[in-house]
Amino acid sequence: MDHRVFLSLIFVLSGTFNVLVVKWANQQQVIGSDGKLHGFQHPVVFTLLMFLGEFLCYLAFKLIRLISSRRGASTELDSILAHGSNEFSPLSMLLPTVLDVVASILLFTGLYLTYATSFQMIRGAALIFVGIFSTMFLNHTLTSRHWLAIFTITCGLLDIVCLDVQRVDYDSVTLPHTDHKSILTGDMLIIIAEILHGLQYVYEEKQLKTSNVAPLQAAGWQGIFGLIITSLLAVCLHFLPTMNPFNESSRAVFDDWGDLLSGLQGNPALIISLIGFTISCALYNFVGLFIAMYSSSANRLLADGLRVYFIWVFVIVMEWEYINLITIMGFMILQMGIILYRQALFIDWYRSALARWQRARYVDLGADNTAVPIAGQRM
Repeated sequence: MDHRVFLSLIFVLSGTFNVLVVKWANQQQVIGSDGKLHGFQHPVVFTLLMFLGEFLCYLAFKLIRLISSRRGASTELDSILAHGSNEFSPLSMLLPTVLDVVASILLFTGLYLTYATSFQMIRGAALIFVGIFSTMFLNHTLTSRHWLAIFTITCGLLDIVCLDVQRVDYDSVTLPHTDHKSILTGDMLIIIAEILHGLQYVYEEKQLKTSNVAPLQAAGWQGIFGLIITSLLAVCLHFLPTMNPFNESSRAVFDDWGDLLSGLQGNPALIISLIGFTISCALYNFVGLFIAMYSSSANRLLADGLRVYFIWVFVIVMEWEYINLITIMGFMILQMGIILYRQALFIDWYRSALARWQRARYVDLGADNTAVPIAGQRM
């Protein structure tokens, strides 16, 4: 199997695992610092663990580079994983890290308030903002097919959000709050987060392609900056009083670390799931940067969209959610838009490949024409 296909498979499976393990943890009732049961609502903790996973990429980068330097000979995989660039400035990863910190906290909060399938489907909104921001910062051109795809995706997102508001009346197995405002708030937080992610992905693509930095190194620096920024936010949000539906903690703050420590005591399953989440985030973010560097941000999102199929299968088998015809219709509309966007990319690839083939053909014909007179003179 080609290593790029293998890495893409890891990207989809690790992303699927991240969503499911966070949703599973959100459903756990743990004892808080006040001795009462509370939902496991810790979006800042999940964000911190995510960046801890990315920091592991930095350690892996240093380790692979050390092994490669001692071995002397380098392979293609070594150059992809650990070939650093002198043009790369670590500070160039600061802005996307800030965007990722804010977006991730919003995402984990939104996932706590809404369904796992809705969470993943609404994340398709990032494709809209990547397309728009790529025209602004990467000089990409959106054709009529792209705009039609964006319109279709928007219609699918509206259908999903409107359905969630009605769906909460009869499907509340995985929801901590069963009122319409809470689930609408969760969906809106996810959309806001995807606006920030769209800007982040486009900026990362520009930086990765201009500096030719190793994706493992870029992910590592994002982990370092992310740990610092999220740690500072964790201290502030530990004392920030909040209102419903964000006050599940004992002290009614946004993210109570006292509840976290109390909840983890005597709960090995939750501890193992958090460790697995950290490792999975390292794989997911490294491969995501790899795809953005060697392809594009749009292809990164298109690959990421495949995990919604795995999530659907899991929630149906585990009976986490009730899937009806309207839900399937919203999903199909959204997928039609994504497929239409993907076809537009395929057409662009086909045209560029055809143009390269034609140019190469003309070069070969020109070389043959110049060689014929010389052969005649020799005869």
